[in-house]
Amino acid sequence: MVIRDGRQLLGRIPLFAPFRPDDLDALFGCAYERAMRAGETLFQRGDPGVSMMAILAGEVRILLPSEDGQDQVLNVLTQGAVFGEIALFDGKSRSADAVAVTNGRLLVIERAATLRLMEQDSGFAHRVVEIICARLRATIAQLDSMVFQDVNQRLIMYLLRRYDERGLARIDITQSALGRVVGSARETVNRRLRDLEMQGLIALSPGRITILDRARLAGLVSSISPVA
Repeated sequence: MVIRDGRQLLGRIPLFAPFRPDDLDALFGCAYERAMRAGETLFQRGDPGVSMMAILAGEVRILLPSEDGQDQVLNVLTQGAVFGEIALFDGKSRSADAVAVTNGRLLVIERAATLRLMEQDSGFAHRVVEIICARLRATIAQLDSMVFQDVNQRLIMYLLRRYDERGLARIDITQSALGRVVGSARETVNRRLRDLEMQGLIALSPGRITILDRARLAGLVSSISPVA
C-alpha cells in the first residue's frame, strides 16, 4: 500500500522510534516531497550532504561505484526506508550513490532545518544522538555479517533485518538485487531461497519474499556478538 501522508510515514519509520509525536511534527516541518524516476541518480558519492530521504513509494538502490564498473550494492530499499541520514547529521559529503530503481515519491528532510531544531530543543538533540548510535550498531553488525558469514548466513541475516526494520513479513526485492546485496550470484541466491522455501520458512513469488516462520529462520544462523 502506498503511503500518501509524509507525516504518517515518519511515524512508521523505526529510525525515528525514540521521537515523540511533537518531535515528528517538527521534523515533518523541515521536509518536502519530490518525485523520482526509474534510473535517476538521487545523489552520488562525494556530493554535499544536505538532506535525508524517506521513501513514500518506489525502490532505491544504495551502492559504491568502482572504476571497473562492478559496483558494490550496499542495500536495496523500499517504501518506509530512510537513506542519506549520515550526511544529515555530520554535514560531510555523501558516502555512496543512491539510484532510483523504479518511479516513486520521496520525503526529503533538510539538514539545516534539522540542526536548528537540535539547537532549540536539547531533548530533540538527545534523541537524535540515540538514533545515530543505533544506526552505527546496525552498520557494524552488517559489516560483521559480510566479513565473517557465508552466503547462506548473509542471506538469512538480510531477510531478518528487513523483517525487523519494518515489522512486515513481506520483502519486495528481486533475486538479482538480493544477490548484489549479499555478494553472490543470482543462481546461488535462488538455490538458497528454494531450500528455505522447501523447509516452510519462506514463500517466493516474483519480486517478493514472504517470511513464514521468523523464529525458525533466525535459528539457522549463528549468533552475532554485539559490539559495545
